[in-house]
Amino acid sequence: MITEKRYDLILQELNKKDFLSLQELINRIGCSASTIRRDLSKLQQMGKLQRVHGGATIVHNRVLEPILSDKLATNLTEKKEIAQYAAALIQDREYIFLDAGSSTIEMIPFITAKEIVVVTNGLTHVEKLLAKGIKTLMVGGEVKDTTLATVGASALEIVRRYCFDKAFLGMNGIDLKHGLTTPDEKEALIKEMAMQRSNESFVLVDHSKFKQVYFARINDDDADVTILTSKEALTEPSLAQFQERYHILGGLS
Repeated sequence: MITEKRYDLILQELNKKDFLSLQELINRIGCSASTIRRDLSKLQQMGKLQRVHGGATIVHNRVLEPILSDKLATNLTEKKEIAQYAAALIQDREYIFLDAGSSTIEMIPFITAKEIVVVTNGLTHVEKLLAKGIKTLMVGGEVKDTTLATVGASALEIVRRYCFDKAFLGMNGIDLKHGLTTPDEKEALIKEMAMQRSNESFVLVDHSKFKQVYFARINDDDADVTILTSKEALTEPSLAQFQERYHILGGLS
């Protein structure tokens, strides 16, 4: 197989799954380990992917936001695992901020706390919350067509009015140098404000979000932030370094 064809196949496979191990790439491409390693090194030099422990991950466009329907189908089992853990943290009669996104929406079926009030900027969340009999306040503002989240000055001012017991937030990337990031600055400001107005903030991230960096950084310096993740993510080789910066929980057992 010619080199350029292998490059195309490797990138096609990574675009399907975000991360593939070396053995998965060997099986899918049908080449030796040494050939795949050389190809990965070259593709990393070209800026097409990032080599990580045990495999490779695709390099994301830092400002491109995947559409919600695609995100809902990605790493779904892992997201449900994280969501179940997160929902169990909600206590009776608490005031909750529930961020828009494909991870936070999976929390709703698992919520058992009584007499809670949920404020959300996720249009997709409202019907599911009401179906559970949960008192729901919708944040108004500009609606993003990709994520169906409300953002902008009006939404920011509404979130500013409240004091939350807990905030549950989605995030596109978490990185040792750059911290928590997302592609859209307007969404970043909503997340940041929700953190500031909450006693505790929980960020839901699956394994694919680690070591990813996007355009807009969330300033979490003064917030009490806990990262909720999965069993798979807890095997991340650099987890100990992340734990020096964040309190990390997860992995249902």
